[in-house]
Amino acid sequence: MSRMIRDEEATPFYKQLRNKILEEIESGKLKHGDKLPSERELAEQFQISRMTARHTLSILEREGVVERRVGAGTFINQSKIEMDFVTFNSFTKNMLSKGLIPSTQILSIRKMEAHAHLAQKLKLPSGEVMTAIKRLRLVNETPISIEESFLPEKLCPRLDEIITENDSLYEILEREYGIVLVMAKEYMQVTVSDEGESKLLKIRTESPCILQESVAFDKNEKEIEFSSSLTRSDIVKFYSELKLK
Repeated sequence: MSRMIRDEEATPFYKQLRNKILEEIESGKLKHGDKLPSERELAEQFQISRMTARHTLSILEREGVVERRVGAGTFINQSKIEMDFVTFNSFTKNMLSKGLIPSTQILSIRKMEAHAHLAQKLKLPSGEVMTAIKRLRLVNETPISIEESFLPEKLCPRLDEIITENDSLYEILEREYGIVLVMAKEYMQVTVSDEGESKLLKIRTESPCILQESVAFDKNEKEIEFSSSLTRSDIVKFYSELKLK
């Protein structure tokens, strides 16, 4: 890695060092499991303060690029899992297509009355009986997101008795109830995990996460499902492919 650029208009040193490390990961010079120099060694190599080196490593740790192990040092993490947030596809198919091993744990299935926000999203009267399914999504046995789906009970009666951890919700809707979901409107924002979410995802409390809310429609443009998901931002990154013409 080259030395820092020191003119007054230059990017701050911690950003320069962060970018240099990211460039070496992109080029393949640094790989998963490689150990980075210590704060002292980075400070000496780039003629920066140890505080600047420490700040850089802390940023990379929050971004999920590195893992800092007490008494051992700082190591390069595995590349982030890429998830397409435009393609309307199942989690299982998405992960299998990337050569990853997906799995699901059902955390709860319950009946509830639609509150105002949920009723508004699905164009239902408040108090409508809903089936709520909360699931933990894992990839290669690592938890990556918490998902909750809400569907009108009258459209899919006994869904809570049918679905298992190995089932695709959308496949069940099509096979058992003749409901085919063809389109979704999705909203995304950055948030932080609370204590309970952090335990499920095995991350620190108030870790940066990505919150998605989605309304899925059938072929008649009828609102069928409202879902929310909280996804770890340290090991997942979202992408999209857009045709401009």
